[in-house]
Amino acid sequence: MEIRSSLREQNIQDERIRDILILDRPEDIKLVFSEKYNNVLKLIEENEMSISDIARSLNINPGSVHYYLKELESHGLVRLVREEIRGSIVRKYYRAVAKRLLLNIPNFKMPNDLEVGHTHDYDERLIRSIEYLGYILPAENLEDAIDLLHRYTIHMKDIIIDMDYSGLENVEDNGMILKNALSLIMGIKIKNDPALARIYSEFEKLFLPYG
Repeated sequence: MEIRSSLREQNIQDERIRDILILDRPEDIKLVFSEKYNNVLKLIEENEMSISDIARSLNINPGSVHYYLKELESHGLVRLVREEIRGSIVRKYYRAVAKRLLLNIPNFKMPNDLEVGHTHDYDERLIRSIEYLGYILPAENLEDAIDLLHRYTIHMKDIIIDMDYSGLENVEDNGMILKNALSLIMGIKIKNDPALARIYSEFEKLFLPYG
């Protein structure tokens, strides 16, 4: 049976998958922290997949996958990369727009009763997210892990705030240059920060990698 690609595929393949995408809109960040959307994103970070492929991998209804993809697409987090046409059937393949997502936390404004690191719900969701990314937390380490994650959040916010008041935004108005410069310097600061080094060391003792 003949399989052909549509003209749309040729047009959208011209857009390259980014290495990094920085999220700074609250609505985008909240979507990424949603388990159902995050599960879809993780599947298509490195590889393109069709709706039916994703549905089988997650053991959910294809209609739900279609809805999740459309929501992610409307937020600019995934895109259609190609279409296969087999007779009257069109199979659409999607992929995340970037291999890695970074969150620009200072712009993520939350109500006072939902401040990061101050609610039980936040603690549970953060630990669950870490476990999705390849680490498991033994039950006996829970209390120490929550304290560690609070310290990490506070320290990272301090680093970001210090960078926010650098004055760079007064001399450079290109948003992409600003974000890339901040991301680069943040990586260097994190690498050379003794307090973070201690936190990472404690993390490795509390959270155990799968496998």
